[in-house]
Amino acid sequence: METIILRGESKENSKLILKLAKQLNFKAKKLSSIEIEEMGLAISIEEGLNSGLLDEKEKQEFLSKHRFSL
Repeated sequence: METIILRGESKENSKLILKLAKQLNFKAKKLSSIEIEEMGLAISIEEGLNSGLLDEKEKQEFLSKHRFSL
């Protein structure tokens, strides 16, 4: 499976890309700004865990403090 994230300023071009993706049998979804932020947090947490800069306890404390459930 491949994942591609595109970001643009034009609503018309975004609609065109989504339409093309669906015609090519790609699953496509427009993300909200909140979903983008949550994805960024999830990636950062995973990178922190993998690199050793963050441990599981710190992850849980952060998620509890900010009421996330990643």
